[in-house]
Amino acid sequence: MTLRRFRAVPLGLLGLLGLLVLPAAPALAHAMLVSADPADGEELDLPPDTLQFAFNEPVELAPDGVRLFDGSADRVELELVDDGDPTTVTAAPVSELPDGAYVVTYRVVSMDSHPVAGVQTFQVGDVAEVDDAVLAELVGGTDAPVASALGQLLRGLGYVAALLAAGAVAFAAWVARTPADRQASRRLATTAAMVLVVVTVLSVPVQAAAVTGDGLAGATSAPALGEVLSSTFGVSAAVRLIGAAALLVFWAVAAPVGVLVVGGLTTLGSFVLDGHQRTVEPTWLLTGAGVVHLVAAAVWVAGLVLLAGSLRRRSVADDPVVAAETISRFSSLGVICVGFAAFAGVAMAVPLVGTPAALTATTYGWLLVAKTLLVLVVVGLAAYNRQRLVPAIVMRATPTGGSLDTVDRPGESTTSTAERAWSRLHRTVRVEAALLVAVLLVTGVLVTVQPASEAAGRGGWYETTARLDEQHEVDLVVDPNRAGRNTIHLYVLDETGRPAATIEDVELELTYVEQGIGPIGIEPYVAGTGHWIATVDDLTFPGDWEIRVLADDADAQRQEVTVTVPVAP
Repeated sequence: MTLRRFRAVPLGLLGLLGLLVLPAAPALAHAMLVSADPADGEELDLPPDTLQFAFNEPVELAPDGVRLFDGSADRVELELVDDGDPTTVTAAPVSELPDGAYVVTYRVVSMDSHPVAGVQTFQVGDVAEVDDAVLAELVGGTDAPVASALGQLLRGLGYVAALLAAGAVAFAAWVARTPADRQASRRLATTAAMVLVVVTVLSVPVQAAAVTGDGLAGATSAPALGEVLSSTFGVSAAVRLIGAAALLVFWAVAAPVGVLVVGGLTTLGSFVLDGHQRTVEPTWLLTGAGVVHLVAAAVWVAGLVLLAGSLRRRSVADDPVVAAETISRFSSLGVICVGFAAFAGVAMAVPLVGTPAALTATTYGWLLVAKTLLVLVVVGLAAYNRQRLVPAIVMRATPTGGSLDTVDRPGESTTSTAERAWSRLHRTVRVEAALLVAVLLVTGVLVTVQPASEAAGRGGWYETTARLDEQHEVDLVVDPNRAGRNTIHLYVLDETGRPAATIEDVELELTYVEQGIGPIGIEPYVAGTGHWIATVDDLTFPGDWEIRVLADDADAQRQEVTVTVPVAP
């Protein structure tokens, strides 16, 4: 393989990951709004002293994160109020609000560095609601789709670049047996580290644009950049940048292996400084297992890329002893990596999934199942290589007689057997590498998805959304989503995301799928425009419950939708 083609390997993998992760990553809120005061759509007799938003986890307020507008979309000045509660955001109007309709937007950053934004309305006095055109304009300003998509792309690129840069160190130290293989390791590590430096630097202004929602203005705003750099996202990016820069310097000065390992560990460790491991207990377990999982994955992925290049550069006849030693060393190292990766993966899956039912009831669960199946296929191929093909090549290097049933054919020499095994090994290693890229693609999506334990209600409630008709969407919350008494909140929203005033009546039907109990009819009471509440004792069994929503509009036209809720024990 020429140098030019070799350098295309990591860059090609990075580009493939970015292209596939970008459209696949769902836009899930990692912090959820629990309540607002004033409530969305509330009609007040007196102007509020403060505006408060309460979330299910600690959040960081984005620069200029709370904004208030009157019915003409003119900005109303606010000042932040520190109430000492990291789960709430409070702001107060500088002067008393006159009668009128108002729109308040919020933008916060959840503990895993994902921006969460929303918009709510309220009225003071007997006045009309905010005009739909004004609201649509302000709602559009709460989202930053380009910055969010670019942020996901950069996150995926940085993830794989770090794995390749750090994993190449292990290959050079414990697997490479020739100067060519060590040089290939250095090239892969430095190329990936340079990509990582660029990606990390670019991620900071992109994150600033995402959390402010102001596009290029937010990306170049000194206050916004300062907020990002001082957040956990910024700390993680700074540590990653130090690790990648250290790898470049250490390789350039031919530093000892131990020093290179420190640079690689620093690079990988930066990823656990923000993300799901900071939002799900026990955080110490997720952090420790995350580091182990990353190190094992880095050694395995980079090793396979480098081994594929090594196999392509030579044939078994060139130097059978060196070829056998290289393959044997990587095979042994791969077994260790698989063991550690599996152990760490299970340790992380327990708190992140929470219950086996969440595996098939949540997006996170299905992605984890897909990742596990891909890894099992890779492990099967690795076992085949180690148990069948590698012994045939070793036999050629140090002939001791005997045969290998799956490789030998009557009348063939040991050399012919080894050459056939070498050719087959070359193909299977490339398949392994391709499958591991698929594993990384799934992992890149997983880090953007709400953990299954939270999505399935293990974190205290369950929330799901579904399309009622072309103009309406239902948002259903079951709290605490455990067998027994629960409170069901049902929100019907129009195309602008506002509570739908056109829906006048709602009924619910509960069915326990496993035993076919139901439907149990429920009539929730009206809690506000587009909002119904029902406190029920009917969700008596853990497992999947179907909740059928029946909604009637002002013309008595009925629409319905059914959602599945995995009730926890």
